[in-house]
Amino acid sequence: MSNDIDFEVLVQGLAAAGVKHSPSELQGVIAGLLATGHGGHNEELLGVLAAHVDMPEGFGAEMNGALLAVRDQLHGGYQGTGLELNLLLPADEDDLGLRVAALAQWSEGFLVGFGTGSANTHDKDLSPGVQEALSDLAAISQVATPDDDGDAEEDMFEQVAEHCRMSALMIYTELVMRHQGKPESAPADKTPPTRH
Repeated sequence: MSNDIDFEVLVQGLAAAGVKHSPSELQGVIAGLLATGHGGHNEELLGVLAAHVDMPEGFGAEMNGALLAVRDQLHGGYQGTGLELNLLLPADEDDLGLRVAALAQWSEGFLVGFGTGSANTHDKDLSPGVQEALSDLAAISQVATPDDDGDAEEDMFEQVAEHCRMSALMIYTELVMRHQGKPESAPADKTPPTRH
């Protein structure tokens, strides 16, 4: 399974563009938007991301291309068997605290993207499963970095990361796939309402 998007390259590109947010957080925002059926249109997606990082002038052509590649990879992951949906996190050999922080940022980003994409949706309109998944992601977004980095902590991290991945997939399946009625249709087929 190839992962064409290099976390470190994105870190450097974002830093060079003056963005203080992590690639994990931005991928989370994109994942949350896609899970509501939005984000398929380039201008919409880049506008949401630019607003999120407080860069009204945008990212520049190279970073735009990288962020759209992140979106396209996520979309492929959502549309596939589920195994292709990869969270954009630091490498396994990086410090566990760094990876835990990135997972918290991813979860926070997902909630932001989901909130943006479902702006006119009330909690009562969401299934209990979706509400629970969002609640779990909210809790994960607040998680503290571990004091230790032994095998037990590594295992826990892997389980939590997998839970985030499966939560995102479940939300996408319920809100997008089920409403489309035809899994082969891409979110870009729907014209989302403009939100200001």
